Amino acid sequence: MDQHFDNRLNGLNDEERMMQLVERTRSRFATFIAADKDEIAITKNASEGINIIGNAIDWRPGDNVVLCRQLEHANNILPWLQIRDKHRIELRIVESDSGAIPCDALVKAIDSRSRIVTVSTVTMVPGFKTVMEPIAEACKRVGAFLLADASQSVGILDTDVTRLGVDGLVASSYKGLMGLYGLGFLYCRREWADRLSPAYLARFSVDLGDAPESAPIFDTVKLRAGAPRFEIGHYNFPGVIAVYASIGQLMEIGTLAIEQSVTSVARRLASGLLDLGLPVCGGAPGNHTGSIVALGDPALSGSREPDSRIHSLHEHLSENQVIVSVRRGMLRFSLHLYNTADEVDQVIALAKNWLA
Repeated sequence: MDQHFDNRLNGLNDEERMMQLVERTRSRFATFIAADKDEIAITKNASEGINIIGNAIDWRPGDNVVLCRQLEHANNILPWLQIRDKHRIELRIVESDSGAIPCDALVKAIDSRSRIVTVSTVTMVPGFKTVMEPIAEACKRVGAFLLADASQSVGILDTDVTRLGVDGLVASSYKGLMGLYGLGFLYCRREWADRLSPAYLARFSVDLGDAPESAPIFDTVKLRAGAPRFEIGHYNFPGVIAVYASIGQLMEIGTLAIEQSVTSVARRLASGLLDLGLPVCGGAPGNHTGSIVALGDPALSGSREPDSRIHSLHEHLSENQVIVSVRRGMLRFSLHLYNTADEVDQVIALAKNWLA
């Protein structure tokens, strides 16, 4: 990265070398989620990936999108509101089940007019894992596109797009992948990508064969095969440099080992906080536990009245150099491979002191 910035400062063009790195990074993204290279589009973030898919569908009035709005990030809600108003489609809203995305209710809401079903693999808060397989089976039965927001899981939990059964998956590099802001990727299954029409086109969206980038464009263009047809404009080279390195480290450790470590630490934290009588979302750790532990009541997540005890504990932990966040009125502990059992025990001890 230092070399790249030095080149930019001194007006030296390293574009050819950087474009080679873009393609190597595309390959690493693909390997990381058990996909093929041509099923990966380089994006700015997860939000762009969601919008790309939403605007590539040939919508018809009466089509529907199925989602659990209460548990999705705003950026997996806003695009569907816009598409609803623009194309006169229906949003089928499934209500949360005690803070979890209700798999059975979601499946029941899917019908022959469902074009997209969108879910988070792990919710932002309270951070429960979503049971994906039955949703994937229901989507396949009716030909609906299953789009997963994996922002809270890729890089932390082992991710295999075939096992999940998804048609599309989005993620940003600055979360579990430990990269920078302004870069992400979109996975789109090849069979879907080749029949979707991008809302926007730019030089890297089209296949010019052996012609150089500066070659003129005439009356017709050929879209690139697979997901790269969705790429717009140039690439965030510093972001590519960073995530290529961080994914390399994650791959050396192995995603199965990372998941085992992180979920073990998360379960230890949840159990310790429960033993103190604190309101751990989801109660005792179980199959729903991933890398996020949240304190608070999911039913009050939309309340205007903040929970004073949650904010008091947040301040106490922050004063003691524990990095936590408050999201929708809940205190969220977001863990990764660098967190240890000793750190968890320190947090539990701090919470115990706060209660005293």
